[in-house]
Amino acid sequence: MTIRTSLNAFDTAAAGRGRVTAARPHWLLAALLSAGLPSLEARAQEAVTLEELVVEGESRGQGVGNGAPGVRSAAAGAIGLIGPTPGYRTDRAVSSTKTDTPQRDVPQVVTVASREVITDLAATRVDRVFNYTPGVAQQNNFGGLSVFSYAIRGVTTSELYKNGFPLNRGTPPPPDAQNVERIEVLKGPGGGLFGRSDPGGLVNIITKQPTTERFVEMGGLWGSFGQFRGTVDSGGALNEDGTLAYRFNLAAGRQNSFRDFVDGDRLLVAPVLSWQITPDTRITVETEFLRNRIVFDRGVIAINGRLGLLPISRFLGEPGQSTYQTNNTMQVRVDHRFNADWQMRLATHFNTGTLEGESAEIRRLEADNRTVSRDRNVRDYRWDTAIGQAELVGRFDTAGIGHTMLLGFERESTDSRTVYNRSTIAKNPFAIDIDDPRYGQPLPPIDRFRNNLERITNTALYAQDQLTLSPEWKALLGVRFDFFEQSFRERIPRSQVDQSYFAATPRAGLVYQPLPELALYTNVGTSFRPNIGPDAAASSRSGPFAPETGLGYEVGAKIDLYGGALSLTAAAFRVDRQNVLTPEANGSGFSVAVGGVRSQGFELTAAGQITPEIKLLAGYVYADAVVTEDPTLRPGTPLINVPRHSGSLLAVHEVQGGPWKGLGLGGGVRGVGERAADAVNSFTLPAYIAVDALAYYRYENFRFSLNVENIFDSEYYESSLNRFRVYPGAPRRFTGTLSVRF
Repeated sequence: MTIRTSLNAFDTAAAGRGRVTAARPHWLLAALLSAGLPSLEARAQEAVTLEELVVEGESRGQGVGNGAPGVRSAAAGAIGLIGPTPGYRTDRAVSSTKTDTPQRDVPQVVTVASREVITDLAATRVDRVFNYTPGVAQQNNFGGLSVFSYAIRGVTTSELYKNGFPLNRGTPPPPDAQNVERIEVLKGPGGGLFGRSDPGGLVNIITKQPTTERFVEMGGLWGSFGQFRGTVDSGGALNEDGTLAYRFNLAAGRQNSFRDFVDGDRLLVAPVLSWQITPDTRITVETEFLRNRIVFDRGVIAINGRLGLLPISRFLGEPGQSTYQTNNTMQVRVDHRFNADWQMRLATHFNTGTLEGESAEIRRLEADNRTVSRDRNVRDYRWDTAIGQAELVGRFDTAGIGHTMLLGFERESTDSRTVYNRSTIAKNPFAIDIDDPRYGQPLPPIDRFRNNLERITNTALYAQDQLTLSPEWKALLGVRFDFFEQSFRERIPRSQVDQSYFAATPRAGLVYQPLPELALYTNVGTSFRPNIGPDAAASSRSGPFAPETGLGYEVGAKIDLYGGALSLTAAAFRVDRQNVLTPEANGSGFSVAVGGVRSQGFELTAAGQITPEIKLLAGYVYADAVVTEDPTLRPGTPLINVPRHSGSLLAVHEVQGGPWKGLGLGGGVRGVGERAADAVNSFTLPAYIAVDALAYYRYENFRFSLNVENIFDSEYYESSLNRFRVYPGAPRRFTGTLSVRF
């Protein structure tokens, strides 16, 4: 294991600030845990050498598919991504501060699903991991085409990021898990760093980075419903001195479904190249090309508010109608160190994508409760996004107070075109019998047209200061200023919306550490999110909507047990949102931005190891999410798809020695309470408990695994948009994987 950190000048400067005693043990603990040794006692004895700025951690002993060796990351406190974090517990996360800061020193909770969690779950898409991420609830998935929305702590959001850049511009397919290093879920307001967002939190996906040690890993996956998939993950140095390194990920496969006539294909190609130009400067070019084909599927329907009257396999669209998605991304990052205390990061993000396809969707249930009227939908969406970021981090003292200052600038430009054409059910019902569906009838003519162009630009400045007031007290202050502009042109029908908005989103937090293992914290932050897009613009007769604003605050505690191997968190939170879009009371079909909602509750999480053999990720969330102001809904109406009670437990026992060394046995339990199934709370989704099981065996360079999802074959419903769009959960499903690493 090779660990290289800052110059002696940095150590001397830190000692002068009186921060080495407080900071270095956490850093050493993270380094020792990342070594992945077979026992906690052995971890504590691992040698560490201090030399230079760059940290090069070697991930050993974690098995095939759980992080590549030699991945480079920035020094502690620096800007940049963090390398592999073996195990279920992650000491650091970049999403809360955009710096490499121990989580115990941050007045906010970040729940992390590491690469090891993703591998143990045999997850092929990011949204599969959400099932075991406490506080995250499934929402509308747009017919399987996207992680369209989800809820964190009862607050619905579509904020999804990759390496700190937004992915929710346009309608990209759900991110593939093959090139994901870990998934960070930031709890609470993130507007102080990320700009327009929602106050419940956001998801930031950290991708796999180039390595200095050469390796090739090949994998195969076979599962129920005709699923198969092949993967390649390789990396290494391209020259003798290791200054030029690469990472390459490939995934290709086909997935059928428990849903009749629903299937899909997927191809991911993700090459990354990094060049350590000088000891102080590194440039990384990261690309991703994703192709996705899927049958658009809105799920089942609730008949008179009742579920279960239709088989969960019943497909009510038209077989053979597919939607095709492309998503191309390039990120370029330049990391430069001026000296031991000042560093800079320049980064750009370019994304272009398309969505084209056709579908038949239910719009009305007739009086006989078995005939539904459908319309024909033809979509052609295209988007282009360019974002640039410049960030500077520096460390200095003032009057005995240590500062880690982050200054940032961001500029975004997004252009999108939406063509959405439909038939009219009043003229052509395109009806089908839900009890005895007869497919293949002639398609109705398209007679409703929609064609719009939208341009969004956003310019932002942000600043953040992490203050070390004393060894026990730490504070965080930050603010972001956004100047947002939107131009929306509806070609058919003709309309126009232009708006500009200036927003300031401050945040503040305080941490008290009476013991090295214990941190008590509190934070408060604001958020804003413009009400934009085709749905919002449909009400342009009254001009643009006021942006949605939010205020969130919490108090909590973090504690590390077993020498830091197990992390526990507890938080009580409250989030208020205003100017939420809601339909007009007169039934005109237009909306008004007068709604108010609130979510409050508490959350408990545990992540890490309770013994050298047992690792776990668990959590429970109580969220009381209700309407507080609305022209049509009474105050106290529950928010759609948000359960009051939800929790999960994933636990694995891995044999550490003897003839069965490398054998892992475990499982998980997912529990979700009853929740509203539509905005007006006309029916509910029943509570459910689903049990999963897993087993794997690591032998030298091979890893064999078997996962059984929903082993008791429980029938349940994951989420709903309305009574015509209810998404059932998958029945019992088997998945087997095999991987080999050279």
